[in-house]
Amino acid sequence: MLRLVLSIIGGVVAAFAIVVLGDMLSQAMAASAGPAPTDMNDRAAMEAYVAGLPTAVFVVMLATWTVAAFAAGVIAARFGRRGAWPGWVAAGLFLCATAANLLMIPHPAWMAVAGVLLVVAGGWFGAKAGSTGFLRAA
Repeated sequence: MLRLVLSIIGGVVAAFAIVVLGDMLSQAMAASAGPAPTDMNDRAAMEAYVAGLPTAVFVVMLATWTVAAFAAGVIAARFGRRGAWPGWVAAGLFLCATAANLLMIPHPAWMAVAGVLLVVAGGWFGAKAGSTGFLRAA
């Protein structure tokens, strides 16, 4: 049971580490749009800032979220050793964090839809890959 819980936690931690790296890259790309608002609670200022960001920033974020969900699924399923479901749990927890991010910070509608779909797909494929032995050492 401890192994199962730790595998899920490990998957989620790995996902967040990947997101941190992706956010660093997207922040560097977003620098051309000017400085971010100092008050993250000022919704109007955040919406104006996000509207001025290049599309490439959102694509990098989507790719990062997808890879992170895949990694969460793979790690939890692989080390949980109970089939795919630990990977789905880890990816589901990551999906909850992604949804919270989408609700707290304004994003384009297309990105919200794509983000949810890609996180679900990445987590599902990651859990399947981690549970089938696809990524296991010989």
